[in-house]
Amino acid sequence: MKNQVMSWFVGALLLVIATVASAATKVDEVGYLYADPSLPSEAVFSYSLDAGVYELSLLDYEFPAAFLPGSFGIEIYTGGSLVSTLYGSGTFLLPELTAGSYLFSVFGDANNDFGFGVFGFTVSPVPEADTWALLAVGIGLLVAYTSRRKTPLIADKT
Repeated sequence: MKNQVMSWFVGALLLVIATVASAATKVDEVGYLYADPSLPSEAVFSYSLDAGVYELSLLDYEFPAAFLPGSFGIEIYTGGSLVSTLYGSGTFLLPELTAGSYLFSVFGDANNDFGFGVFGFTVSPVPEADTWALLAVGIGLLVAYTSRRKTPLIADKT
């Protein structure tokens, strides 16, 4: 029984690793915007992404205060072309991207008592349906294999 559980665990782990390895790189960033545009801010990021569909989560950390309502968002560029503009905190599905270099520029009015606002964003690939199907079939086969019961031998029934 212990060997079956270990085999199932190792197999499931290999399937998950293979699924994660086939996905494009995930991007996690945190930065800030000053109220005074003449001061530098960490609000522009550049990444090379593989082709595919991506999900972007944009957060206003509300420290020391929230961005002014309606002023917070992110623009995504490739080359000199604007791909998408997203407004507000939340999770957004990006249009299908081609492989290449992308620029993520966060904007917002951080005019609060302390003069800056803090944000974070995550860009992660959305797995395709065939990736999920392959993972489900693999786990199903592992469950079927480990759930088979061997008939005990007469010598084992003592």
